[in-house]
Amino acid sequence: MVLLIFTSVLHAQGQPRLELDIQEQKINMTADEVSGDADITYTPGDTIEFVILAKNTGNGIVVSPEIVDPVPSGTAYVAGSARGENCQIFFSIDKGFKYTEWPVMIQITDEEGTQVGQTAQPDQVTHIKWLVNENISAGGEKELSFRVVVR
Repeated sequence: MVLLIFTSVLHAQGQPRLELDIQEQKINMTADEVSGDADITYTPGDTIEFVILAKNTGNGIVVSPEIVDPVPSGTAYVAGSARGENCQIFFSIDKGFKYTEWPVMIQITDEEGTQVGQTAQPDQVTHIKWLVNENISAGGEKELSFRVVVR
């Protein structure tokens, strides 16, 4: 009897499955790009917004997921643009080895050879991490986003 209850509890919990759908949209499209008369092209100075939709396609609960996305090469993160409701957002400037909240502080050596703290520049960000402070139920989703500028 106890075994059956335990089995049914395990079965009721289900299996979570988190799938990410990442879409990009050029923010400053030309009139021809908007109308479809021209292909969308990217040139230095263009702004791109990335929207990450984290979907739980399983039948269990995804507990407080951690989602990491690299900043695409050839682009620079736009400071203050990372979004995610009920999330803590962290940034890496070392290809995802260490993360910290913004502003990211770095140590540099000044002209006199002294180590001093300095705020990292947005173009130094290599990865963004969202710690979602809520569960994603079966069939649920969470939207995250950030912007970059093409170099």
